[in-house]
Amino acid sequence: MLHDWFKKVHALAPVLHRRRFLHRLKAGEANTDRTFCALVVSVCAATVATLRRADYSPVTVERCLDFIEEQHLLDHGLRKPVYSLDWCVAMYNIGTSASSMNEDGLGDMGSFHGMSEAAAGARFLAYYRMADLDMSEQQLLKRLFWLIFAAYCSADIFGRLSVSIVSHQENRAHLRPLPLTDSQLETGPQLSHAELPPWHGDTTSYVPGLNQLSDLFLIWHEAQTAPISLYGGQEEALKHWLAKIQTIIDNFPPELRWRGGLSRPSHITEGHDTQIANLFITSLNIRSNLLQKFGSTVKTRAEEHQRIVDDLLEILYHMPQHVLEQNGNSLIPKLRDCGAAYMEQMDVGDGALVSEGARLKLEKLLRKLDDIDCWPGLPGIESPQSSRQ
Repeated sequence: MLHDWFKKVHALAPVLHRRRFLHRLKAGEANTDRTFCALVVSVCAATVATLRRADYSPVTVERCLDFIEEQHLLDHGLRKPVYSLDWCVAMYNIGTSASSMNEDGLGDMGSFHGMSEAAAGARFLAYYRMADLDMSEQQLLKRLFWLIFAAYCSADIFGRLSVSIVSHQENRAHLRPLPLTDSQLETGPQLSHAELPPWHGDTTSYVPGLNQLSDLFLIWHEAQTAPISLYGGQEEALKHWLAKIQTIIDNFPPELRWRGGLSRPSHITEGHDTQIANLFITSLNIRSNLLQKFGSTVKTRAEEHQRIVDDLLEILYHMPQHVLEQNGNSLIPKLRDCGAAYMEQMDVGDGALVSEGARLKLEKLLRKLDDIDCWPGLPGIESPQSSRQ
């Protein structure tokens, strides 16, 4: 299960150093350190929550979270809380895992609690304890900081209660993680290559993808507070923010650019493909959300929503199914949100989108959404594995 995390999920959340983490586990640290034990269990929960078609029984998200709670693995005093990188990553994993347990998603109380605790700890460490961490821990903390920011923005876009981690006080350039591989982060005891075979993260950094994701969400974040008068009105403001999103996409590094149906070059990993799906679907969701926020002429809205759905279908029907599913449930609400906005556009204005072609596109989008929206473990529902045999 832990190997699946590093093989399939690490690219989206590169907050663990594989050789160091597994060395600590092999050395028995989980038997003596409650926080590290909670971290290990939280990674198991996050793996189950993300790779929802895999069978990890009897391990479930509920059992993992119950174990952490029953054993008081993450409890700390009110007067002397002890924040650590392990504690913050565990809380982040709890937040993301709990969001997969029901349709409330990031609005789930357990998810909100875990993400809020992770945000509080990460901000405290970034402000007051950064110098106490070694270089590897500093970089992992910076990665975690921006993953929490992405979760905050996602919750906010969907109208969920969230805790902001970015304010005017942050030195964002200082907090931006460097594009380092695991081999470049090697500090402290860790498993040798003889003890643990090489993997894609040893020589490939997934931080550029995380930084690009942060840049996209920063555009959305800034658009929420910037006065419209700065741009001369809603239409001009919308054009400004959409252009900024396109500029970010145009400047993606080669390994993160959309290739359509072309095969993957040898230096590009499946982890990059997982990031590509996340980045482009997120950018389309932000575009759709900005259209709803700023409004526009009926014609402009119709044309932009049409482009958004066309691009979504291009990605969804060219990306391998398992690559989409390695994004866990993070893509589902974004696809629903875009589909709902498209459907609303079909019913308003002068009927610019009401056509047989528009209806067929919506049906294709809903069909793919239904295909990847897997809810394992629900009573009375046949498992995906058995239903496809």
